[in-house]
Amino acid sequence: MAMAIYKVRILANACITRLDGGEGDITAIVDSYNLSTEDRELVLAQIYAKRPEIEST
Repeated sequence: MAMAIYKVRILANACITRLDGGEGDITAIVDSYNLSTEDRELVLAQIYAKRPEIEST
């Protein structure tokens, strides 16, 4: 079962904050949370929707 959307948003915002802090690339940051494949894709989609420029890097 997929994670609740509010949790996806919280994780996406946390990942964006870590990326802005210079912690590395977005996939490594998202993978550090050890999410299921489905939840990982939801978080990445939320990140790319909020900050489309991240997807191209």
